[in-house]
Amino acid sequence: MKIAFLGDVHGCVLHALGAAVVLQRRLGVRLDAVIQVGDLGAYPSFDRWDESSRRFARDHPAQGDFFRLLDPSPAFAEGVRSALGRVPCVLFVSGNHEDHDWLASLHDASATEVVPVDPLGAYRHVACGNVVEVAGQRVAFLGLIEVPGKMDLDESAYARLMAVGPGDVDVLVTHDGPYGMSRDRRGNVQGSAKLTALIEHLQPRLHVSGHYHHLNGPRHYGRTTSYALAQLVQPKFTRWEPEPINPEQQVTAGSIGLFDTETGNFEYVQDDWLAGIRGDALDLAELVAAHS
Repeated sequence: MKIAFLGDVHGCVLHALGAAVVLQRRLGVRLDAVIQVGDLGAYPSFDRWDESSRRFARDHPAQGDFFRLLDPSPAFAEGVRSALGRVPCVLFVSGNHEDHDWLASLHDASATEVVPVDPLGAYRHVACGNVVEVAGQRVAFLGLIEVPGKMDLDESAYARLMAVGPGDVDVLVTHDGPYGMSRDRRGNVQGSAKLTALIEHLQPRLHVSGHYHHLNGPRHYGRTTSYALAQLVQPKFTRWEPEPINPEQQVTAGSIGLFDTETGNFEYVQDDWLAGIRGDALDLAELVAAHS
């Protein structure tokens, strides 16, 4: 079976579905599952956005596609339904840029560990600390980030996963990465020491994360191979780069990983065709039709 993993989406939900559709056609595979590693950008309304999301969205209109997903026009819904006719719905874990209270309320209302967040059922949130069977794999989900004084991993969810026996999980999906995976622009070590401990305890054969917006891996922790994904659609420009980095809003190479559950092989998708999934206002129906 094949599982596609998607990096941080930050609201660009049409790009994510489009990438899954085109991947199937270009690589000649059938996706059995699609998993997103957090920072989907799941907020119920514009006024609930955090400040950084609001700031970036001023120059990146596609980051508002999540809100259009919640109240879709007929044309928007047609595009999403056409994509879902070809690829599975997307499972995702919490990042640090989601409305956590809203997501918790959806789980409370449904009393389930996996809950759809939009009326079309395109994206389904997995509550932290759960192990869910996905494409024949036992997949553990743990969101949020470990940053002292800002945010911490969910204590009870972390404890539940630490209580799972070593080898009882095949895949671990987190938003944050393990401690020491990289350094930021100031030279500070990135990653979570708690996640390192969790990986070393669970020893899944695969760990996939996001958050840092750059490809990183493979890294090895005992029998576990760990990968981090790039941001799905990098911003047009940032305050750190003097020149535009993604003016056409193309899907980024290394923001998608493909996992073969039978062979255990994981590969970053870095093909040139990813750049064809682009734009501030992606026409998903047209893209799906072009790859049917």
